[in-house]
Amino acid sequence: MNAPPQSQYHVLYVDDEEKALHYFRQMFEDEFVIHTASNAADGYRILEAYGSQIGILLTDQRMPGESGVELMDRARKLHPNLVRILVTAFTDYQTAVKAVNEGRAYRYLHKPLDPEQLATVLRQGMEYYTTLQERENLLVENAESIRSTLMADRVAGMGIMAEGLNHHLRNALTVVRAFIDLAPMKLMEEVEGKPPRDPNFWVETQHQAQAQIERIQTLLNHLAHASHSRKLVRQDTIELGPLLEEMLGAYLGHFQERNIRINFEIASDLPPLLVHGERFRQLWRLLLIEEITHLQPGDRVLIRATMEKDVTGQEQAVMVLTDNGAWGAQDRAANLFDPFFTRSRKPDDFGVNMMACYVTLHLHGGSIDARRMEPQGLELTMRLPLDPDQNTQEADDFFLRATQHELRWRQREELAA
Repeated sequence: MNAPPQSQYHVLYVDDEEKALHYFRQMFEDEFVIHTASNAADGYRILEAYGSQIGILLTDQRMPGESGVELMDRARKLHPNLVRILVTAFTDYQTAVKAVNEGRAYRYLHKPLDPEQLATVLRQGMEYYTTLQERENLLVENAESIRSTLMADRVAGMGIMAEGLNHHLRNALTVVRAFIDLAPMKLMEEVEGKPPRDPNFWVETQHQAQAQIERIQTLLNHLAHASHSRKLVRQDTIELGPLLEEMLGAYLGHFQERNIRINFEIASDLPPLLVHGERFRQLWRLLLIEEITHLQPGDRVLIRATMEKDVTGQEQAVMVLTDNGAWGAQDRAANLFDPFFTRSRKPDDFGVNMMACYVTLHLHGGSIDARRMEPQGLELTMRLPLDPDQNTQEADDFFLRATQHELRWRQREELAA
C-alpha cells in the first residue's frame, strides 16, 4: 500500500497531452496530492474548488484555448500565493522569461521535462508556498494580537479614568440626589404648605433623575471594573450547556415578553471549560441583555459552540452567537465594542456592556469578533483556548522558520542570477 503524500498542499498540472499528465501522476503521487486537467478552463475550475489547498500550478504554455500564461494570470488573481510554474518549448523561451520577469511565473521549465529537475523544483516550490502560508497565518494572528492589546490598553486607560471620576463625582451625585429628593417638600414650604398643582411631574422627574444617576454610577463602575486585572485566574470548571440554560432561565420572561426566539446548539464533544466563573457568567448575562435590548419582536438568536484548533494546533472552544436584528446603514461591526456605541440607539442601551465582554474574553486569553450578516443580523465569534497557560512558543518558532527560509530563498535567487 502506498504511503500517504508527504505535503499537506496539492499540485495541479495542466497539459493537453494526456500521456504527460499520466506520467506526472505516476512520478509524484506518492509525494503530493496530484490534480490534472487537459485544458485551462478545467484547471481553473479545480483551482476554484480547492482554493489555497493547491500550492503549485504547473501548466503547459501551448494548449487549445487559453494559454498557460493566461491561466497563470487568472490564477494569480484568484490566489496570489499560488506558486506558478510554466512549461514551455524552446521556441517559447522569450515568453517564459517575460512571464518570470513580470511576476506571472515562479519558474519556467523546458520540455521534455527532466524528472530530477522537476522533482527539485516542485519540492522547492512547495517549501516556498508552505512558508508563505505560514507567514500569512502568523501575520493575521499577530495583527489580531496587536489589536486585542491596543483595545485592552484603551479599556484599562478608560477604567483608570473611570475610577478617578467615580471618586470625584460620588459626592457631587450625592448632592444632586439629595436636592431632587428634597425639592418637592421645599417647594411646598415656599408656597405655604400648599401641594403642587401637578404632583405627577415631581414624582416622574424624581424617578427619571434617580434612574439616570444610577445609570451614570453603573457606567463608571463597569469601566473601573475593566481595569482591575490584566489576566484572570481561570480555576472554575463550567459546562457551557447548563450555564446557558441557567442564564436563559433568568431572562426567559424578557425573551417571551418580546417574542424573541433563542436556541442553543452545543457540540457533544465540547469539554467543561476552565474559566473565571464570575466574569464568565457576567459575559453571558451581558450578551443576553444586549440581545433583549436591541432585537425586535419576532427576531431570532442562535448560540452554537464547537471545538476547533487554532493555527498553532492548540485546542479552543469556539462560541458563535448569531441573530437577525437590524443595523443602521452606516454602522460597522467593529463599532460594537466602542463604549459609546449603541446598536439599538436606545438611551438605556449601554455600549460599555459589549466592551466589557471584549475585555472578559481578552483577559481569559481569548478573543471576540463581530461581523454584520447580510441582509441583516449580527455574528459574534468568541474563541477561548482550553489551556489557560497556552504556550505561544510554537507560533514564535513558526515565525522564525519563515524568516530564515525567506532569507535563504533570497540568497538562492541572488546566486541563480
